[in-house]
Amino acid sequence: MRAQGPGGGVGGMMGGMRGMGSHGMRAANEDNLSDDTIVGSVYDHKVVARLMTYIWPYRRDAFIAVAAVLVYTLGNVTVPLLMLIGITWAVDTGEVWRLHVVGLIFVAVTIVHFGSNYVQFVFIPKVGQGVLYSLRTGMFNHLQELSPAFFHRTSVGRIMSRSQSDVLQLQETFELIVQSLSDILSLAGIIIIMLVVDWRLALVSMSILPVLFFILGYWQRFARHSFMRIRRAIAMVNGEYNQNITGVRVVESFNRQEANMQHFDDLNSEHLNANLEASRYSGGLQPLVEVLMGIGMGFGIVLAGGLMVKGGTLEWGVLVAFALWIQRFFEPVRHLTMQYSQLQRAMAAGVRIFEVLDLNPEVVDKPDAIKLPEIQGEIRFEDVDFEYVEGVEVLKRINLHVKPGQNVALVGSTGAGKSTLVTLIHRFADVKSGRITVDGHDIRDVTRHSLVSQMSMVLQEPYLFSGTVSENIRYNNENVTDDDVVAAAKNVGAHEFIMSLENGYNTVLAERGINLSVGQRQLLSFARAVVGNPRIIILDEATANIDTHTEVLIQQALQRVLKGRTSIVIAHRLSTVRNADNIVVLDHGELVEMGSHEELLAKKGGVYARLYAVNYGLPTDDGEEAETGRTASFPASADD
Repeated sequence: MRAQGPGGGVGGMMGGMRGMGSHGMRAANEDNLSDDTIVGSVYDHKVVARLMTYIWPYRRDAFIAVAAVLVYTLGNVTVPLLMLIGITWAVDTGEVWRLHVVGLIFVAVTIVHFGSNYVQFVFIPKVGQGVLYSLRTGMFNHLQELSPAFFHRTSVGRIMSRSQSDVLQLQETFELIVQSLSDILSLAGIIIIMLVVDWRLALVSMSILPVLFFILGYWQRFARHSFMRIRRAIAMVNGEYNQNITGVRVVESFNRQEANMQHFDDLNSEHLNANLEASRYSGGLQPLVEVLMGIGMGFGIVLAGGLMVKGGTLEWGVLVAFALWIQRFFEPVRHLTMQYSQLQRAMAAGVRIFEVLDLNPEVVDKPDAIKLPEIQGEIRFEDVDFEYVEGVEVLKRINLHVKPGQNVALVGSTGAGKSTLVTLIHRFADVKSGRITVDGHDIRDVTRHSLVSQMSMVLQEPYLFSGTVSENIRYNNENVTDDDVVAAAKNVGAHEFIMSLENGYNTVLAERGINLSVGQRQLLSFARAVVGNPRIIILDEATANIDTHTEVLIQQALQRVLKGRTSIVIAHRLSTVRNADNIVVLDHGELVEMGSHEELLAKKGGVYARLYAVNYGLPTDDGEEAETGRTASFPASADD
């Protein structure tokens, strides 16, 4: 998300998804992207038209590249013609000065031919790299705008595949199009000039074309299947890599290394066999083209041409020129054959890339959205309904008033709608009906940037980025001073352990901060959340995964940090619930109870009282002792 609040993340939406029923979850998990194994057509006008918009900023270089290709193609066709002229106009006449003239022209054409070839090799990749830069930048920026729901229902592997390999594949499309244009023009030029010079010998020489096209068409049927097999295999290999690297601790804890290696070996073998199969098809085509070229040279030039020269109906110069033209004729044929499959993959990659770029963010600012002024922190839910999937209600008629500076705890069993509630406040999604206001402003009428910049969120799973401790704390608040960073760390009790690190605040963290303990990472997340002095703080089960000692430190820090700020806490520890100004109990998406800890416990048969009893194994209203641990809503802590 662009302009995400300090400490913000997609955890609210992720947790909100967990609050859905099984039917809703299945629907939300349905990927709205097309099948990655589709190869595509060899030419897709929509893809090419869209690609041209990325080439346009580099149009000068593209024009130079295309011009160089045209000059190179012209030289490729002209060289045999110069040989013809040299033999018939200079050698046969015996005049030496003519031979000198032809030689000089030949040298000049060769220099131009070489120069144009060099220019195209410089400028085609230059344009391609520019397109690659623009596509990657555009893809990255667009992914930042998409709602968390998209990332929930789309695997990371598929997103990475489209933003990396598909972008690289599409970047090659320009090079392929230019090269194909060069080859097609070469073919057309050679055919035309051969027909002009001697149509009889031209027809004899090209008589093998129907056989060639038949072979190519037959070959493509098998090659297409082979390339699809490769794409499926590499997708499986990449998925297995991702799954085993991210889940390495689980793999090692269950001693699954040998079984996983065997499974990966099976997948990798399929990838190897698919590539070998493709290599056999590609390797088999080249000799066939060479054989046909040999037949064309043997029968068209040596036999037919030789008989015509012997009969006096054909000059030697024409025969030599035709030999060179036939050789040049099959070079672009070979290129086009190989480019056919490459173009198919490139067009399919273009479809997949533009499919992602055409996805609309689920939450967008209104055209007339205003900037939210500095807030006090009052939040109101007015008859709010919400659903992730049509017909599957997650929140129903929620009415809630959170006063400025108030500490509100949300409790309830798994799936009650707690995370969805805070998701809506942070505007990861918009309500279906009703409205949510902050200081009287409907949050849909203000820019999301101005809203989330005045609030922050701390998630259950702390996420740190590669960089220094200081950089992680001031994430999205780059203007804060070093003193502000230290003050935020001291407020949450993180300063002491930070100073014990090798380089203190300049200590570089590993990816996701794995060189720190979970508790230390969470303390840094708290520091990151408060360094920007937000008016609203949301804690989404932020103390669920830390040890009791660290929790005590955080509870002490929270008393200082939350003072004067509006805070909404998804309760996982009773110590947090007891200290709340107001406890909101949710059950199946409905607000069923609200009050202080003592008031809710006093309600006989109430949901809160029942959950409390189940958690501690206390007698319930029916006189039976509840089974301890039946629910994970309120695990015991030392403070209780």
